[in-house]
Amino acid sequence: MQGLLSGSRIQKIYIGTMDEKTGACGSVLNLLEYPFNHKVEVETGLLQEQCKTMLKTFFKELRELKQKK
Repeated sequence: MQGLLSGSRIQKIYIGTMDEKTGACGSVLNLLEYPFNHKVEVETGLLQEQCKTMLKTFFKELRELKQKK
């Protein structure tokens, strides 16, 4: 991920809700803290409840689709 961000020169990432199980931008680990040649700002918690609801709904529907197959 850091290579992609560094190569594209993205300045800032906006994260609606953190992934408590596998997140790599500050929840489980933070890849953006490593000393690479390009620093990326991160802003979290934007529309957190709406984003969390959307993600839960998406993955619930995905599991239901897999069960039907």
